[in-house]
Amino acid sequence: MTLKTIRSVSIRTAAGSAAALLLTGIAFRLHFNLSSATSLHLFLIAAIALRWGLLEASLVSLLSVACLDYFFTDPLFAFYISDSHDWVALATFEAAALLVSSLSNQATRHGRESMLHQMQLQKLYELSQQILLLDREDAIEQRLADLIRSTLQVEGVALWNSYSQRISRSGACPLSDAEILAIVPSISSPRANHPNTSNTADRYDQPSRRIMYLGTRTIGSLVLCGHTLNTATVNAASSLAAVAIERARSFTIEAATEASRQAEQLRSAILDGLAHAFKSPLTTILASSSGLLAMDTLPHKERRLVSLIDRHAGHLSDLTTHLLLTAKLDSGELKLRREQLDLRELVQEVAENSSLELDGHRIDLCLNSPSPLVRADQKMLQMALLQLLDNAVKYGLPGSPVLIEVREAETELLMSVTNEGSFLAAEEREKVFQRFYRCPDSAGSISGTGIGLSVVKRIVEAHQGRAWVDSDRIHGTTFTMALPRIAEKMATPLAKGR
Repeated sequence: MTLKTIRSVSIRTAAGSAAALLLTGIAFRLHFNLSSATSLHLFLIAAIALRWGLLEASLVSLLSVACLDYFFTDPLFAFYISDSHDWVALATFEAAALLVSSLSNQATRHGRESMLHQMQLQKLYELSQQILLLDREDAIEQRLADLIRSTLQVEGVALWNSYSQRISRSGACPLSDAEILAIVPSISSPRANHPNTSNTADRYDQPSRRIMYLGTRTIGSLVLCGHTLNTATVNAASSLAAVAIERARSFTIEAATEASRQAEQLRSAILDGLAHAFKSPLTTILASSSGLLAMDTLPHKERRLVSLIDRHAGHLSDLTTHLLLTAKLDSGELKLRREQLDLRELVQEVAENSSLELDGHRIDLCLNSPSPLVRADQKMLQMALLQLLDNAVKYGLPGSPVLIEVREAETELLMSVTNEGSFLAAEEREKVFQRFYRCPDSAGSISGTGIGLSVVKRIVEAHQGRAWVDSDRIHGTTFTMALPRIAEKMATPLAKGR
């Protein structure tokens, strides 16, 4: 008990004692009997307990017993009781005084706690309303810390956001940055492995520390300094802060996604227009160069130059075709011409037709599936497979073989292309399917546009399939296309009719 509290209790006890003496004097002057005087003192004790508390009421009740004994029991003016009934009366008075004092004190305490709880609920409601009004386009950490301090009326707030790795402070909080970061020992570990911070001290003289969770994921920590909030309110404030941070992050991701989508639409529209503009002159150039080569009337040097023009014009034509195809796939304008295909036949045909363009690489076929039937657009699948072959040749070791494999899964047919000597890091394996993305290690040494693999992925997804890449330094890199297989009940009659 502090000196200030002792002084306050002493003053209240002295005032209560003075009131007890005053009531005793009045009752004695008016010649009250023991029963009437006891009623007056019992009323006083109840009033003191209700107004000040149990301790003051208990101390005054002892003085009241002494006064009743001295002035109202025989013999008078002596602390001695001759009749045993008076002992019972005084004992009953003291017990009743203590009971009434305890009950009134308990009721008062519950009333104060209920009022405090209601006030804290109101603060939490105001905090949730203010969080909804926060501007989602600006950084939220500092504004959230200021809002928590002003709304909950605490002396200081420290907030750490694990997404931005920033600590924001508002008001006076004695914890250092290292102590705030130490609240969460490992952001990557699950919630069950973190220390239980809900049992930390929630007192005015000690900071309340909380780890902020969203489900089982940790997203930061919150420290409240100098407050009278209970544990439930501190936990609720931590949850609201976590929701606010995650909400701001979701808005940021949504805005970035929308901006990226609009930029992609604009870029696709521009490239589509350019591809259409290039297609006609490229067709004329290819027709002219092919015609000159077919005439076979050019001298050797001129024939080499025309062959160079024809080859590079062909590359440009393929590029514009990819751009046009990508635009159609993005807009949903491309209509697949599905037919029943045997993947073994498709792979063998592509391998034969591209043997002259593989720059010395041998193609090995591994066709394990006994009935690799799919319903797909033949030209689209051929284009996707040719792109994977071109990719394998460009990035594989010079002269190394390229493996094309067809195999079965439960509901899919898998067609993969593997080369030797190339490696893709784990963080690059999703990015290579993005349009115009090229790996930093090869962007400067190997020619390319970053369009081919995005076309492959879109073609496969247009067939309700999926595409991915596996890579390691020993076995090389494997690109796989998975297509839905035809059910056997459907495939059998179709196969007989072929």
